[in-house]
Amino acid sequence: MPLLTVEKLSVRYRTGRTIVQAVDQVSFTIEPGEILALVGESGCGKTSVALALTTLLPSPPAQVSGRVTVNGVSVLDAAEAALRRIRGGTIAYVFQEPATSLNPVLTIGAQLEEAVVLHTDLRDHAARGEAIAWLRLVGIPSPEARFHAYPHEFSGGMQQRAMIAMALAGHPKLLIADEPTTALDVTVQVQILRLLRDLQQRLNLAVLLISHDLAVVERIAHRVGVMCKGRLVETGPVEYVLRRPTHVCTKQLLEYRAMTDLRRTSTDG
Repeated sequence: MPLLTVEKLSVRYRTGRTIVQAVDQVSFTIEPGEILALVGESGCGKTSVALALTTLLPSPPAQVSGRVTVNGVSVLDAAEAALRRIRGGTIAYVFQEPATSLNPVLTIGAQLEEAVVLHTDLRDHAARGEAIAWLRLVGIPSPEARFHAYPHEFSGGMQQRAMIAMALAGHPKLLIADEPTTALDVTVQVQILRLLRDLQQRLNLAVLLISHDLAVVERIAHRVGVMCKGRLVETGPVEYVLRRPTHVCTKQLLEYRAMTDLRRTSTDG
């Protein structure tokens, strides 16, 4: 049975008298322990899909329709109390700009401990110990000392590791990672991807990875869905879709990747 089932999900934005169809009848599933990547050029609707899954889009201007079921619970018509349990508890998010997601006036430890308290029964010393354990698990050195550091004292890669720890503190079944490596340099990108893959396997997480980078997708995902102008136009195992593309949008993404790789090789040479 799929952990997540999305059926005919549509998102419209109303701006004045204009209606923009950002997501158009998108359907897919994610199995427990599976990594599905949604790829496509900027503005194709990937992030709108991710945010719509837990009704995080502002309404209005967003109008969301369709059906989203996670762990047997219908999300789009769920009561607010049920949504609070789903957000962070069943589905958690990691976004691409950790510096804008972290509170600059609170320590990393305080923010992580708050996530632990919010989503578990742990309190006080037990909650702090759990928070430190998460920092250690995501590869932050000297976690007991780093617990008291502020976000500006962390590098971009360390900030993203802290955000991953906060997302996992509620023991979610599905992690949504929206362009989690975009703001990082290439070496740190590889480290974060390895961390995500290791945590996914260790915790048996399902992951929805949002990306425009096929190199990232090929490195980490089991299946890939290609979005184009709000529609899911092609889906299947990564090795099959990227080697035998059938849709013009997939072919264009592959051509762009080839040109980017060529420019990078020329620069390195």
